[in-house]
Amino acid sequence: SISPNRILQRKSIWGDTADPLQDLFNVNETSPQARNSSPSNSKMMSGSVIGCDILDIGSRKHKPNQNEHTITPHPIRFGEPGAFDLPNVPNPALFCRNNFASVCGGGDENQAIKFAKGTTTLAFKFNEGIIVSVDSRSTMGNYIASQTVKKVIEINPFLLGTMAGGAADCSFWERNLGMQCRLFELRNKKRISVASASKLLANTMNSYRGYGLSMGTMITGWDETGPQLYYVDNDGTRLKGNIFAVGSGSTYAYGVLDTFYRKDLTVEEAIDLGKRAIYHATHRDAMSGGTNNLYHVTREGWTKIHALDVNDMHYEFLEEKANAMAS
Repeated sequence: SISPNRILQRKSIWGDTADPLQDLFNVNETSPQARNSSPSNSKMMSGSVIGCDILDIGSRKHKPNQNEHTITPHPIRFGEPGAFDLPNVPNPALFCRNNFASVCGGGDENQAIKFAKGTTTLAFKFNEGIIVSVDSRSTMGNYIASQTVKKVIEINPFLLGTMAGGAADCSFWERNLGMQCRLFELRNKKRISVASASKLLANTMNSYRGYGLSMGTMITGWDETGPQLYYVDNDGTRLKGNIFAVGSGSTYAYGVLDTFYRKDLTVEEAIDLGKRAIYHATHRDAMSGGTNNLYHVTREGWTKIHALDVNDMHYEFLEEKANAMAS
């Protein structure tokens, strides 16, 4: 609930037709009502204000403005309702633009922090269903943040999504997709198709295009039309296909898939192919590693087949190679 005093304050500053976004962000453009307000209201508006360009973090190159002036920040007040926790510097928007690399472009503008990503995820269709195989390493350039990241999002018992790009972006928006799929089921009394689910995610990504999201995902599952596989990324691109590999190690995975993939693979052969493709990618790509999590999607839903340490796989395949060369 909003107190009467708060409503009076809004009216006295912004007039009867208050702009809630300007009130929330304290936009650095004084309205005519504020310029003509009383001294007491001017006192309320004194101090630092922040422009809406704080929302443009990482989405475009900053062009210096000759008229840009230094802004004194508010004192830090964490957890205050309706306020952002911002860098305690004179100009938070300028600071973020100068110190965070763009994640929606490949440019390096000598930022202090660079979002270097790395992963390997793949999926392919065959006569017996779909294989989804991923690694589990999370990196920030040369720094390995985790070896146990779950890069397969279990949207529902018949739908899977993979994560490549920004971990937070993928995790949040695919869980949001799970919510949308569940609402579809409740409204329509039937399970959502893979095509519709991937379209929902692509529409969401398209509406946030240019905001700096980083996401390359595969949406796969089995519906009334059979096994389906789609690729969706942060630009709103949506592709249907039989084989996809996404991430820094995808070129190595594609090499193995293109060599050994057939539509008529048996389940055991398909599992072995997904396992080998991830192993070779992790062996050659420093940003991929950890464990290989592999799923098999059938008419009855998805099943997790294994979670194998790629280090153990290395010695397994090394021994196999030595035996083959000896014979």
